[in-house]
Amino acid sequence: MEALPSYEQAITHPDWLHLVAPYVPVVDWPRCCLVDHRFYLQFAPRLWQDPLVNIRRLGLHPNDDLAWYRRFMSRHVKSVRPRTRAYVRSLDFRDFALRASGLYSSEASERAISESFKHLPEIFPGLICLLVDGHPELDPGSLASAPQTSQSLQLLDLACCRHELTPKIFGSSFFRDLVYLDISFIPGSVKTAIQHSLNPQTLPELRVLKARGREVDNATASLLFQTFGRQLWSIDLSHNKLSDDVLADIVEHSISRFTFHTDAHFATEGRLISPKNVGTREYGPFEFIAEPLGPHNALEKYLADSPSYSQRAGQPGPPQEYEAVRPDGLGPLRHDDAPTAKKDLLLSEALPQSAGLGYGGLTHLHLNGNRFTVSGIERLLRTSRGRLEHLECDTILCTPAHAANLKRIKMFGLPSSAPLLRPLVSSALRSLRAHHSLVTQVPALSIAGVSRVAAARLSEGMVCASIRRAYPLPFEPDTNPRLASLTLTGIPARSAGAVIEGLVRFLGMAAVQRERVRGARGGVVGGRGAAVLGGLRHVRLEVERDFFDGGGGGDDLDASSMGGDDDDDVDYDRLLDPGGSDFGQATGSLFSSNGDDGGDGAFGITSRMRISTSTSTSTNANSLGYKHLASEHTQVGSHTQPPLPSSSPFLSSSASLSTPTYTTHTIPPSSSLSGNLFSIPVYTGPSSPLPPSSTTNTAAINEYAWNLHQDPSLRTTIIPATPNHVAAGVPPLSFVYHDAWDAMVLPSSSALKSCGVGGRGSRKGFRDVAMAIKEFRMQTRGTREHWDGRLELVRMG
Repeated sequence: MEALPSYEQAITHPDWLHLVAPYVPVVDWPRCCLVDHRFYLQFAPRLWQDPLVNIRRLGLHPNDDLAWYRRFMSRHVKSVRPRTRAYVRSLDFRDFALRASGLYSSEASERAISESFKHLPEIFPGLICLLVDGHPELDPGSLASAPQTSQSLQLLDLACCRHELTPKIFGSSFFRDLVYLDISFIPGSVKTAIQHSLNPQTLPELRVLKARGREVDNATASLLFQTFGRQLWSIDLSHNKLSDDVLADIVEHSISRFTFHTDAHFATEGRLISPKNVGTREYGPFEFIAEPLGPHNALEKYLADSPSYSQRAGQPGPPQEYEAVRPDGLGPLRHDDAPTAKKDLLLSEALPQSAGLGYGGLTHLHLNGNRFTVSGIERLLRTSRGRLEHLECDTILCTPAHAANLKRIKMFGLPSSAPLLRPLVSSALRSLRAHHSLVTQVPALSIAGVSRVAAARLSEGMVCASIRRAYPLPFEPDTNPRLASLTLTGIPARSAGAVIEGLVRFLGMAAVQRERVRGARGGVVGGRGAAVLGGLRHVRLEVERDFFDGGGGGDDLDASSMGGDDDDDVDYDRLLDPGGSDFGQATGSLFSSNGDDGGDGAFGITSRMRISTSTSTSTNANSLGYKHLASEHTQVGSHTQPPLPSSSPFLSSSASLSTPTYTTHTIPPSSSLSGNLFSIPVYTGPSSPLPPSSTTNTAAINEYAWNLHQDPSLRTTIIPATPNHVAAGVPPLSFVYHDAWDAMVLPSSSALKSCGVGGRGSRKGFRDVAMAIKEFRMQTRGTREHWDGRLELVRMG
């Protein structure tokens, strides 16, 4: 326990000035410093702690930044006492001296600031945060040649600097205590830096590394992971040249080996089953998800995990890493952005304790804008042992592997990955950024020679219906009640129906979850006063550029010819019902926990809503060697069985349910994960086609069997049946041929032909997505169907 206070501390009353100082406006700080010595000691550190930010708060115009900075460095700083200069702990240039004004050009301002860098350590001995993101002309190289000091930087943000960093720059003692480093979008080789100074030997305290846009390939990334091992808990390698081959190195070298997967929550979450400890090199270890058996209270899923107890008598405190107790999901989100890092470091007198904790491995992983496939990301989720707390990966290719010869088609999204985001698999996940198809089941479709309008209509029509037939489980808020923040990317500005329906349905289910969370928090569960999870509290929707406004691949019709809403009525850049005004304060902390305590705050009670939206698709029966059929009029969210062609040898006169059939498949040692030869039974569908059923999705397994009959080459890739397969009709604990199953999501050749090559596509029927969501929020405001979380809408450039 902490040391008891001294007698003097116990009898001394708190200083009222210390209590009121945080509430004194910034404009009054200079005058407060002149009152007396007591006031000076209270307000001088506040005034000098972050001078470039505070001077803007005091009224300095942006055009006068450079002139003020020159006077500040050449005159004012020299006249103040060393003790006062030691109060400066942060220099934040991100919003400073960005404009050229009067006789001073932007180049002159950059030179003036760059020249001052070499003297920063000796002028400001207490400096720990330096942020120069947004000043591309600044040359930070002079920092490495600065005089040796006892103080070291702890946060350094050099993003977007155009000057190449020398390979040995981080060997300087001025950087030895760095905790946060951002070297994104800087020219030069990251590999050379890793070999010389970007390594644990010179940066032993580094925990957060951001290297976006550095043309990092798989070999360089592998070297980075091997070099730092499990020292980093956050890494951002977005917008590089990475592919699936590097994901295994992340799991092997940078993620803790102690798993959070457990059977302790089988009654509410299910259990992972590993049959005979077998697998393939491509898929990884084979595992099934066994669903809970027997009745259980539906609200138990919202209860936080019970506290862990140490087996070591007399040694209280948090469990050691090898005990592998997963987080209870109650704490606020831990952020790894520069503003939060700066705030936490300035609030602490020394290096934050949690920053120096052991080598627990990566928990925050940013992989946006790379070349990953859905199979690679799904393997990362399965094999990362539930350790990831924050994951970002917005660009994921999900084109079926057997369609490699169809170079015209590219599909992006995560339409089949929802079951892997359950707490059973993603045990620690609290924040996620992914493509909107995770929720809407509408992938982004790109077809060479076909306009974006036509491709969008095909994606929301036939392709969406096929995905909902093959993978009927979209991500819902209750898929993972531990998830507090979700960002959906790539949302089209206009939708033919399916995208809007999916997003509105998701918000309705979030309202249902909030009502259940309130019920659980009210002691509904057996009268016990257990801690309750907060559920989803933040949704961010990132809307792409409108393809009717120059982004439509040949669409040059006037916007007025399209039925729909006016873009001018959409306020993209503001929050849509941010809930309580205090929600923005519950952002958590980089190194500490200062956020929402899970209380209700100003949020209201909500309940289930029902949405019925339909869309029409018209398709034909021929396709690329496979059968891809949809009903003439497909109800969104339903599973209508397509008819089989009359010439199919798979047809049978029997109308009764057929027994499942299996075939034995042998995995050679070259493909086996263990290197041993083994054979397993693989489900090949019913012995005869199943008739449509109101309770079972027979269309998917009928089409799966048809695909296997039509193309024997699809009998290659074997995977365990996921909850999606089971929901589509596959017997539990069975293996399936993944290529044959995935084949049903490809659009038919007739559908591609109907799109036309070089055509503009019809704009009829498209609605503005932002306006539709806004209308839905206004209609439900004040009702039980209104979700009271923070909904954020952002228009992407």
